[in-house]
Amino acid sequence: MEILQFKRPEPLPNVDSDLLAFDLEMANSFRSELPVICMIGTESYDPRQQCALVTLATITKRHQEFELIGWFLDHLSTFHQRHPNPKLVTFSGSDNDIPWINERIERFGFEPERVSSFRRFEHLDLRVKFHQRTQNNQISLKKMEALFGIVRDSTLSSRKVSYILTGVVGGNSRGDGIPEKIYDYLQEDVHHLLVILDRWDAQSVETHHFTELEYLERCLSLLRQCRRPGERIPPRVSPAQLEAIERFADALETNIDRAIVAGGFQDFQLQPLPELNLRFSEVERIAKKFHQLSGIELWEPETRTFRLKPLLNRPKGALAVVRRSGKVLMIRRAEHLERAPGYWGLPGGVLEKGENPRAGAVRELKEELNLDGRAVRLMGTSPSMTKEFELFWVEVEVEVEDTTPLEPQAEEVAEARWVTPESFHQLSPLIPGAEDGFRRFLGSAWGPRGKR
Repeated sequence: MEILQFKRPEPLPNVDSDLLAFDLEMANSFRSELPVICMIGTESYDPRQQCALVTLATITKRHQEFELIGWFLDHLSTFHQRHPNPKLVTFSGSDNDIPWINERIERFGFEPERVSSFRRFEHLDLRVKFHQRTQNNQISLKKMEALFGIVRDSTLSSRKVSYILTGVVGGNSRGDGIPEKIYDYLQEDVHHLLVILDRWDAQSVETHHFTELEYLERCLSLLRQCRRPGERIPPRVSPAQLEAIERFADALETNIDRAIVAGGFQDFQLQPLPELNLRFSEVERIAKKFHQLSGIELWEPETRTFRLKPLLNRPKGALAVVRRSGKVLMIRRAEHLERAPGYWGLPGGVLEKGENPRAGAVRELKEELNLDGRAVRLMGTSPSMTKEFELFWVEVEVEVEDTTPLEPQAEEVAEARWVTPESFHQLSPLIPGAEDGFRRFLGSAWGPRGKR
């Protein structure tokens, strides 16, 4: 095992001496074997000297992992002796680093006395802290660094680091030991945790607040998961469980429609999840998505202020996604229309007052192509070409073959046709943003040709 220590002179006026930043790097993360912790980095700050002390401990052999974890526990014990109430600072450590350390402690059978200091550390997870402040947990360390004005020298990614370390531990890498650039990467990781904390209170993150549209996407993800078990024949769960899940999904869909029509989630109610048998993975995923959604607080308890960034109060439209035999029904808008004249897109239009997107998509399909349809599901949202409207993509089922002659209504539609992914890319002019939307909702074959 190799241990390196060095100092970083840099003023961090808002960082206390009882904070210890911590990060680890893994090898064999992409293999079936148990991953190996082969690098641990820590950094603490001394306000009197305005200097940070960095410590990097590394191993290059699988059998040295016991020694590395033992060193880490002793390292924390020494820090604890100097600071009665120490705090361990991580990024996403609650989901990754801490569980990995705990697994090794249990597997290697470290005595409780040696582990006691580690247990006394208060854990400060910056990803969790960011989520608590903004309701948004879609944040990476790289994005957080950019948000707090931190420039990273290293161009490596976490995946690349793990790949390199896998080669080192497996003896397949060229050169001797761990490359110097990996040390630099880990050093930046732990140092930037303290820099972020130093700038935390002064940095505005209003633009990163969890939005109503992001919350809607979580609701739709849960709804899609609820609809899946009943689609399997024979069902993997009991009829009673399927019925309970369907009732929950129906209520959730109704509440989503009400929120969209109302223009916000201020009055949204997430009904309790029924008691489920978690033996089956499909049902377990429903419970997981529900708990993630229920953990998002719509209201600030003390001030009773709405916590989501409003976005559903903008004008809304619905698009009908009709699929048949690998094709999608497209229309070319009439030349005399005010919006997007002559452009190819999906059937659709502006929602009427009090109308939900599913009903709107069915109505627009009837008005534009004289087709009777049944709304299957709400797929998601995208902004309109002018960014004025929020468009709701709705999958609609029709009782018609793709060879049946279509009846476009001339006052709104110039022509209509069924298109494959290949012919879709040949449509011109195509409404801007259509390719990105098709890729997102229908798959990569429909996306921009340069990104496939």
